[in-house]
Amino acid sequence: MRKRGFYTCVAQALIFASLSIFLLIQPLQSALQSGFNPDFDGSGVVDFPDFLQFVDKFGFSRGDAAYESRYDLNGDGEITFNDFLLFVGAFGKTVSMESEGVLRPPGELQPYPLSPIVSVESVRSMPIGTPVFMRTEFANGQLADLEMTFIQVVDDFLAPMPVYMVEASDPVLIQLGGIAQGMSGSPIFNEQGTWGAIAYGFSSQDSPPYYFFATPIEWVIGDKGAIPLTKRTVTWRDSGISPLIIPLLGTGFNRMPQPDDSSRLSEVMSAGKTQQHQISFEAGRPLTVGLMLGEVAIAALGTISYVDGNRVYGFGHPMDGVGIVELPIIEAVVLGPISNLSAPFKFATLNPTVRGTLTEDRLPSVRGVLGEGPELIPVKSIYTFSLGQVLELTHRVAVGLDPFTTADLVAEALFSPLVNRVENEPNHSVRVKTNISFVETDSILARSRLYAEPEGQLLFLVVNAVGDLTDILSRIMTRDDYAVQMREAEIHVDILPESRFAKIVGVAADTVVSAGSTLSVATSLRVGRREDREIEMAFGIPDTLPAGVYQLEVGSVATLGSDSAGEGGDPFGFFDPFGRDETLEDVFASANRRDENVILKARLTFVGSGEESDLPPDPFGSPPDSFGSSTDFLGSRTETVPVSMEKDVDLFLEGLETLQIHVMGN
Repeated sequence: MRKRGFYTCVAQALIFASLSIFLLIQPLQSALQSGFNPDFDGSGVVDFPDFLQFVDKFGFSRGDAAYESRYDLNGDGEITFNDFLLFVGAFGKTVSMESEGVLRPPGELQPYPLSPIVSVESVRSMPIGTPVFMRTEFANGQLADLEMTFIQVVDDFLAPMPVYMVEASDPVLIQLGGIAQGMSGSPIFNEQGTWGAIAYGFSSQDSPPYYFFATPIEWVIGDKGAIPLTKRTVTWRDSGISPLIIPLLGTGFNRMPQPDDSSRLSEVMSAGKTQQHQISFEAGRPLTVGLMLGEVAIAALGTISYVDGNRVYGFGHPMDGVGIVELPIIEAVVLGPISNLSAPFKFATLNPTVRGTLTEDRLPSVRGVLGEGPELIPVKSIYTFSLGQVLELTHRVAVGLDPFTTADLVAEALFSPLVNRVENEPNHSVRVKTNISFVETDSILARSRLYAEPEGQLLFLVVNAVGDLTDILSRIMTRDDYAVQMREAEIHVDILPESRFAKIVGVAADTVVSAGSTLSVATSLRVGRREDREIEMAFGIPDTLPAGVYQLEVGSVATLGSDSAGEGGDPFGFFDPFGRDETLEDVFASANRRDENVILKARLTFVGSGEESDLPPDPFGSPPDSFGSSTDFLGSRTETVPVSMEKDVDLFLEGLETLQIHVMGN
């Protein structure tokens, strides 16, 4: 056994004896460029706590269980006096990640072929501390081989699938803060071939050493059995080990803040769009899965683990774990890794050229075929701006995503290009008209909605329209008793250069009318803050209407309900509010009905009798029940029906005004 105490004493003596000669050693800057960083604890200064860490590793060499390559400052495989001299030269100096940037690995790759497969049994026979390498696209489209240290095979994490525990020992990874998001699937290998694909990490690793886990390559490319989703979920939650995050990158993406936004798109990171093509689809290169393509492009970024002809394997863990999929594989070019407080991530540009199809999304990996791409959903958006300009865009959304993600993507395809082109100006309105078809039904989502509010702040209206469209699409595609997928969408957005918001501020009518006569109603509206408007309505009083006291109500259909003239007052409209009897056609009919907020409605309903007794009329008598009959204050029943009419005023209406009307008999 190595005599640790002796080496510790020697090292402690040497540090104080040698501080005076640090000016003779190469400067810290050149040392950093040579690939080492003696700020082991990441404090920003090479100081005494770093010295204590160095002393603890002094004397070990590659193959020893305690050896860590980041303390091997000259990279010769041994932590000796030569490394100590390098440490002395850096002692007391500041290391700023902002000023120096993240270290870059040397450009030379290991000369080992990645096509041979190293079996699990072969890995079991490897000694602890065996150096391996991780290949990944690191910066400016260049591949890099970063050193890892093999720790052990773990059999009880996701049994029956073993995983390989490794330490990120390369100085580049240590300074970066571990393995970056987007490196999921990066192959680990040595001279014998590919061992596996980086896949898992501890939920919280904010200081070195950084440990990670790799999925065996035999599981990545083969069918080794299934592990229930519930077991995976419980294991990941209880062990503190979880799949490395697959970052979502977006181009032309302008996410609008929305309350309680829990969609997967809420964490999209901005990326650039490029015409530069991905250099190749070999192991270590990006494996990028497109969710939506067009001016707004959104994609999941991972790394290719293994290539077999035109088949590619990557990620080392599932994306969503849904099994058979048909998602587009597109191109990406990694610009470089970025270190931040939460987790480092790859920053990349996207090229939405489709290069193949992702066909499987399972536990050990995702798998796909290069060549022809999958079918995509076209989403055409046509914008008419307030000055008359017209813009037409077409996006393509992946088929088979979960309905909520599909709805979010359609909304983003529509509104992100819009908010990138307009200012948040006041005194505007927005009208959205949809024509969306679905695979499992002939019904069309054909609706027109006006969005307005008193101030007319444009972006506020856009956010409301986003939420409305997302909600109705989600409702149509997520019912338990049917499941529909979108086929094609065409959506028109008109930006109106005025606030079409109106508040009902008064209503006037004759308070005494005769059965069989015409009731004229004038409704006063305050439109925005700029004008008043008066809307006239007139409807006939049936000569069969019993004499008595009636209530005239005037408001929007949204306020008074959508029952039309001559129908009873079903408080829930035409469908069961709990959805028990609501068919798919009912949902479309409800969604497509006229915009209740732009329909002015007047309704006359029975309150009490005024002529059938000597007592004064009771203004608080029972209103008609849902069948059109009522009970007056004497207990007698009089059959009546509400009388109503509607008028399209093309204004977003708010408010309700009432009057009492006495109907006289003939």
